[in-house]
Amino acid sequence: MESLRSFLVIIAIITLYRLFVLFHAGIDLYVDEAYYWGWSKELDFGYYSKPPMIAWVIALFGKFCGNSELCIKLPALVLYPVTSIFVYLIARELFDKRVAFYSGLVFITLPAVSMSSLIISTDVVLLLFWSMTLYFFIKAINSDKNIYWALAAISAGAGLLSKYTMILFLISIFCYLLWDERYRRHLKNPKLYLAIITAASIYFPNLLWNAMHHYITFVHTKNLSGIEKSSFLHFDKMVEFLASQFLVFGPIFFAVFLYLFKDIKKPKYRLLFCFSLPFLAVITLQALLSKALANWAAPTYIAATILVTAYLIQRKKLLFAGIIINILMALALYHYHDIAKALHIEITSKTDPYKRVLGYKKLAKKLQPIIAKYPDTKLLFDDRTTMAEMIYYLKPHPFDAQIFNPEHRIASQYHLTKDLNKHLHENFLYITKNDSKKALPYFASIKKIATIKIRLYKDYARIYNVYLLEDFKGY
Repeated sequence: MESLRSFLVIIAIITLYRLFVLFHAGIDLYVDEAYYWGWSKELDFGYYSKPPMIAWVIALFGKFCGNSELCIKLPALVLYPVTSIFVYLIARELFDKRVAFYSGLVFITLPAVSMSSLIISTDVVLLLFWSMTLYFFIKAINSDKNIYWALAAISAGAGLLSKYTMILFLISIFCYLLWDERYRRHLKNPKLYLAIITAASIYFPNLLWNAMHHYITFVHTKNLSGIEKSSFLHFDKMVEFLASQFLVFGPIFFAVFLYLFKDIKKPKYRLLFCFSLPFLAVITLQALLSKALANWAAPTYIAATILVTAYLIQRKKLLFAGIIINILMALALYHYHDIAKALHIEITSKTDPYKRVLGYKKLAKKLQPIIAKYPDTKLLFDDRTTMAEMIYYLKPHPFDAQIFNPEHRIASQYHLTKDLNKHLHENFLYITKNDSKKALPYFASIKKIATIKIRLYKDYARIYNVYLLEDFKGY
């Protein structure tokens, strides 16, 4: 039962079930998915808010699968099982096949993985390359073979091209090599430093892209952290972040992870603590200083999954209870609307976790006939969300859409790549949640065409105004 073959069958079944959930859920693309899909149509070595790997992955899958919602989300469905296989391989390398089997099973059923499997995000690719790098690093320090140092370098470089927090892997490496005297010799091993240089070289094109764009991604990341704006410690946000990890990892598994801090000095757990605790500590500090979203510490749970499973392997009831609770949490999320309907509970805007992925298809359907009446106009938006969603859902895709930006701020990829001043004297259909006052000084004439209401719940509707803006005069 506890074999690699059985494990592969189980993750195949779980993946097929998640595929069914995607078909059944009837949700629209999340804004970031539509946004990243747009990036995948203009491949580059960098983008406003992220390194390029997410766009490259979507483009690769799209080449063989197409541009449907399922094809855009497909990398998450495919890559998480691959990551779970690497979790299995790491656990087998460190312990045995039993720990490997249950580590892989725990990982593929983590609440964070269950949720993220329905959405393509940078975490999906980061976790893959983090797990690959950890596996090859372990093989490298055990065998000192060139092939494993090379593979660790390549996967680490790909991780840096996925999300900048991959850099924390370096902290974990030195944490472990300094702590464990058995492997301390590698601190003088030139292969380690050659691997680090190789990983940096793989990442270098993104650094060069940033240099050519005023280091915009670094600036965005710094602004997102909010540290510069914070003048005091936020203990409430730190507690909130740590509490959220019970949902990310599962209530039993995160509690056990915290409990195992008492065994931090045990040699068999050293590596796993070094590749989990520093990442969690850095993000917890970030929460204390400013803020941190629940998913920011996701790479923690590659090693933490194996650590917790290795401890619980002799405590099967608690291990199974943790897995079952995590599966039930996933089922509650996957079938939230069905459960509410069966229990005759009316869903509102305040109680629906799917609120942010509903209504955009309906908006596009209502916009389509309006746009058809004005074939010589381009579309104009003033927010990233509506623009990304409409570029995807309107047919043909209006890739020539523009963003209204009289303040000349740079707050999205659209602000970076679109310049309305290049379209002087042209006409636009302006789709906005606001009125037209802001646009008045910049156009010769403005005429309201329609108001579109997308009713999502009894207590909430999205309202959009559509204006015909003629003869753009420039900012």
